[in-house]
Amino acid sequence: MKKTLFPFLFLCFTVYINAQRTANGFFVTKDTVIGKAFDGNDIVAKCYQPQHKIYRWHWDGFSDNLLLELRQANKKGTSFKNEGNVVMIDLEDKSVKWSRNVNYNNSETKQQGRYLFLAEKKKNLCLDPETGKVLWENKNDFYFIDPELNIGVGYPLQSMSNNLSAIDLSNGNILWTKPVDRTRGWDDAYMLTDSILLVSVNGIQALELPTGKSWSYKATTSQKKIGKMIATNAAGILLGVLTGTVMYQTNPDEVTEMVSNMLIDEENTIVLASRDMISRVGNSGEIQWSIPLPEKITSKSSLFLKDSVIYMINRGYAFYNGGFSTVGDPYFAAFNLNDGTQRYLNMIPEKKEFIRNFQVINDVLFLVFENKIVTYSLADGSLLTEKIIGLEKGERLDTFVESGIYALQGDSTFMDLAAAYPEQNLIMTSENRVISLTDSLETLITYDKKDVFKKTIDNGNYKFLTNDEKEFTVCDYSGKALMKFRASPNMFMRNNKLYAFDKDLFWELSLSAFVR
Repeated sequence: MKKTLFPFLFLCFTVYINAQRTANGFFVTKDTVIGKAFDGNDIVAKCYQPQHKIYRWHWDGFSDNLLLELRQANKKGTSFKNEGNVVMIDLEDKSVKWSRNVNYNNSETKQQGRYLFLAEKKKNLCLDPETGKVLWENKNDFYFIDPELNIGVGYPLQSMSNNLSAIDLSNGNILWTKPVDRTRGWDDAYMLTDSILLVSVNGIQALELPTGKSWSYKATTSQKKIGKMIATNAAGILLGVLTGTVMYQTNPDEVTEMVSNMLIDEENTIVLASRDMISRVGNSGEIQWSIPLPEKITSKSSLFLKDSVIYMINRGYAFYNGGFSTVGDPYFAAFNLNDGTQRYLNMIPEKKEFIRNFQVINDVLFLVFENKIVTYSLADGSLLTEKIIGLEKGERLDTFVESGIYALQGDSTFMDLAAAYPEQNLIMTSENRVISLTDSLETLITYDKKDVFKKTIDNGNYKFLTNDEKEFTVCDYSGKALMKFRASPNMFMRNNKLYAFDKDLFWELSLSAFVR
C-alpha cells in the first residue's frame, strides 16, 4: 500500500479573519481557515458564534430550519447553568425565526423527523417549527412515529407506566391506550403493513395504529437469576457485619434480550426465536408452528431465510443487568419454513466465545470470532474451514466490510473496497484495519488503519471520509479528493453547503467552488 496521502500539507491550526456581527446582532461572524484544498489554496469557512454555548443542535434532514439549544455557562466556561433558550435559525440568511427560554434542569428538546417536541416536567409540547408556537400538548414520550399515518406511540413522561398510547400528531388527541410492557425496553419495531406496527417485546405485539386492534405472541426472552440475588444479599449482609454498612439488592439479577430479529417472509408471516422456542406466526397472530430450542444454551440469535429454509445462529451472548455478557453457547441450526422441521442443530466448539459477525456467500456461512473465521456448509451444517487470523496485540476481528469503507489508491483517489473487490471477503478489525481474504480464508492483502476511511456523509455529489473522526477528506462522486480539514464529527449537508458544530459555534462552507 502507498503511504502518501495528499500532495499538499495540511494546516493544523485555525485562522480567524474579519470578526463582525450579523445584521440582527445574534451572531459574531468570522472568516475562518479550516484546511487546504487539493490545489493548495486555503479553505475559508464562515463561522457563526452565538452569545451562549451551543449545548445541542437539531436539523430535521430536509428544511432550512436549524434549532440551536443555547445554554449559559459559568465565568470560566467549565460548567453549564440550567438557564438557556432554544432558538430556530433560518440557514439561508441566519435570521432568528423564534426563541424560547428553557430550564435545562426539567426540559428536553427532541427532533423526531419533521416533528419538534419540548418536554417540560410531565408535559410534552409539540411546537410549530416555523413559529415556535405550541400546537398541542400531551403527556407522552414517543417511542415510534409513522409520518405517513401522522401517528406516534409512546408512554407517559417521567413514569414507569406500561400503558402505551397512540397519538394523532395533527392535534395531540389520544386515539387509543393499551398495556404493552416496556420494563426491559423494546427489542425491535417494524411496520408489517401500511398500518400495523410489530413490536418485539416479550414476544411479538402487533398494533394497528389507527384503531388499536391488536394480537400478541408471547415468548420467553429473559431469565431471572434468583439464586444469585439471594447470594448477593447474603454477601452484603456478611459485609455489613464486618464493616457496619449493609447493601441490599431488591431486584433479581436478570439476563435479557435472549431473542432473535423478527424475520418477515414474503407472505408477511413472522419467525421469532426466543430462549426456549422458535415459532412461525401468521400476520393475524395464529401460530403456524413452534419448535423447542435447548433452553440452557440459547441466547441472543440471528435469523435469515434462504430457499425456504430458516437458518438460526445462536450468538452466545445476551445482556446481564443491562450490560453485555457471554451467555449460553454458540450453535447453528436450520428449520423448514413451511412446517418447522429441524434439519440440524450443530454445536460450535468455541463455547467460551461469542459470534461477533457473520455473512453468507452462496451456500457457505462465515462466522467471525475474536481471532479466527470459521466456515460452515448451509446444506448440512458441517464444518468446512477455520483459520486463525494474524492480529496485532490487543486487536480483535470485528465485522465484514460492506459499502462505505474506503481505501486510499494513489496519492489522492479513494475507492470503496466492497464495490472494487466484490469477490473478496473483507473483514475489519477493532483497530480499523481491513484484511482481505479468499473464500478459503487465505490472506490477500491487509490495509493499515492509516489507509482505511469510513464514509460519514454522501449526498451524491460529495463524500466525506475519515479514519479518526477528527480529520475529514472531501471527495467528489468519483472518489477524487477535493480538500481536507479538521472538525468535530457533528456536521450535516444542506444544498451542497456543509455545517459543522463546536461547543461555541458552527461554521458554513459552500462546496460548489471546489468541484474539479
